Amino acid sequence: MKHIKGLGLGLGVVISGIILVALISGFGNKEAEVVPSIKNVTTVTASEATLTTEVEYASILKPVQEVTVSSKIAGRVATVQVEAGDRVEKGQVLFTLDSGDLQAQLQQQQANLEVSEANLAKTAGSAYDQQVLQAEQTVQNKQITYEDAKKKYDLNQQLYASGVIAKLTLDDFQKQYASAEVDLKTAQDNLKLLKEKSGPDSVSVASAQVKQAAAGVNYASEQLKNTVITAPISGVVSGRNVDEGEIISGSTAALTIIDTDTMMAEISVPDKVVAKIEKGEIISLKMNALGNKLVEGVVDYISPNADSKSKAYTIKILLNTTDDLKSGMFARVILPEAVKENVLTVPNEAIKIENSGSVVYLVAEGSVKKVQVTTGLANDRFTEIIDGLKAGDEVITEGQIFLNEGEKVNVVSGQ
Repeated sequence: MKHIKGLGLGLGVVISGIILVALISGFGNKEAEVVPSIKNVTTVTASEATLTTEVEYASILKPVQEVTVSSKIAGRVATVQVEAGDRVEKGQVLFTLDSGDLQAQLQQQQANLEVSEANLAKTAGSAYDQQVLQAEQTVQNKQITYEDAKKKYDLNQQLYASGVIAKLTLDDFQKQYASAEVDLKTAQDNLKLLKEKSGPDSVSVASAQVKQAAAGVNYASEQLKNTVITAPISGVVSGRNVDEGEIISGSTAALTIIDTDTMMAEISVPDKVVAKIEKGEIISLKMNALGNKLVEGVVDYISPNADSKSKAYTIKILLNTTDDLKSGMFARVILPEAVKENVLTVPNEAIKIENSGSVVYLVAEGSVKKVQVTTGLANDRFTEIIDGLKAGDEVITEGQIFLNEGEKVNVVSGQ
């Protein structure tokens, strides 16, 4: 009996040990199990859109209007009233020439006119005497014209010798001088002939002398006006090449004025690009000096014909000047090169290049699906998908590295 009880007790211990080992073994296996982690990904929805590629053309900003200011007559500069960089308005005085001689000439011509008019009034009552007086006045007028022409010719001889004026300009003053000399000699001969003989007075001659004297007054007045040089346009003085006391001629580029209200960028493009541009179209320009800042301009001109040498077309873009835009700045004009409408597109970062070609990773029902795609037109942001996707597919743009087909993922953001 004791033997049987001992056997039962031993068997119970063994069974208990087996159960304990089994329990311990079971607990150990549970601790060894590895629960796989779910990766986070970012997705966007493949959708149809208009895809545009762009091309950049280099240009330099320049003013739309630039005017070189010169004097109409030669002379000594009396005053200069502007500096380079000054803002001027149209009609503002820029500089003046010494006008002393011209003022004296005007006064003399006005006096001659008064005498001619008085002679004309007396012509009917004093035939021969008035005729002589008129002839004498003509000689005086011709003498003034001759002396003025000689003075200008002598001055321009000095300018030519200094290289200020061209030989053609000097020749013009020489012709005026020679003509005045002939006119004076003719008037002197007429007076001499008149004094040697008597004859009836002519009212028509007196009238002609009045007209001649009036023309002299007008000419002297215009020459006096030409000593004051004014701004032909409103703008900024970009260059000054004149100083007080300097002798200048009509060929001297004294000042340069630019219209800074509007700038222009000019480019040359091939026929395949010009066909896509329209006058009045808004165009973007990238400014290098301003950290590639984008500014907008308007297409103002498209040349109707290509250049005979380059075969390119000229396009001019106008843009309003701001404080940070300056003439001479380098700009890159951005023009569309190719446009496709209603094409399926995905962001460039969604496309991966593998041995088999271009692939895109999708999320379908929470799992990864790798799809091979055929791509088309692309710009710096989006790529056209010709085959392999359909609108509405959820494509992964971030987190697709080391993903496996069928793997579960967690979409943390999307569009």
